[in-house]
Amino acid sequence: MLGSLRLSRQGLIVTLAILFVACGRQNQADRSANNVPITQLERTYGRLIAVANAPTPDQHGTGDRVGLFQDENGTIWGIPLIMGESQTVLACAPAQLRELPVTDTLPADISELLGAANEPSGWRGGTGRLELWYRDSQGVVHWHPVSSAELKPPSLCMTQSPPTMPSRFYRLAKASNK
Repeated sequence: MLGSLRLSRQGLIVTLAILFVACGRQNQADRSANNVPITQLERTYGRLIAVANAPTPDQHGTGDRVGLFQDENGTIWGIPLIMGESQTVLACAPAQLRELPVTDTLPADISELLGAANEPSGWRGGTGRLELWYRDSQGVVHWHPVSSAELKPPSLCMTQSPPTMPSRFYRLAKASNK
């Protein structure tokens, strides 16, 4: 009887281990289903116009990369970039991304986006908000911090640098000229 109890306990441990590994693989498969090549993503979200490090809440890493894509309507989409195998660049873009409400409004006088950077935070507790650097119609250079949002329900796009958490996305609309 003691032998069968020991065998049952071992069987339970093996079964739990198999389930744990299987669930992890399934979750990874679900996550990678959202990862698409940049050329495919550009058909929906427009041309890749800039890349930056995504802001991070603490100094566990430099933040993941975020690609800024501009569609034909002028909307700028901030989408997490994933470094794939063999130096390929993918983006994590779940289907519900198109439903993301505008996360911030850009000044109406933007004529050219120059790039993006993390706003200096003044302390080692984080990298600060993402800010876009742009040139206005007069040629003057400005920067504008922008806000992001998490998808609801949260997507399977997770940050690659610790601490692992759901990725954030940007949908930036240009203010109308008044």
